[in-house]
Amino acid sequence: MSRTLAPFLLALLLGALPAAAQEAPHPPPPPSVPAQPPPPRSTPRAQPTLTDEDREVVENLELLESLDATEDLDVLLELSQKE
Repeated sequence: MSRTLAPFLLALLLGALPAAAQEAPHPPPPPSVPAQPPPPRSTPRAQPTLTDEDREVVENLELLESLDATEDLDVLLELSQKE
């Protein structure tokens, strides 16, 4: 190697090394995600017609739920009066 070429190569390498050190490494590519099947179509369901017996059961259930809520309120009222 000639004496004039050696300093040039040395300067070139010294200049390239800090630049290479400053470059951020490229992040790895994201993993491939398998394609998911499309969601099933939601078909609107027709509301079933209630029989007389079904209506009676629903009404009784609503009545029982309201009675339960009333009992809870009664207990709270009793507790508040005792204090």
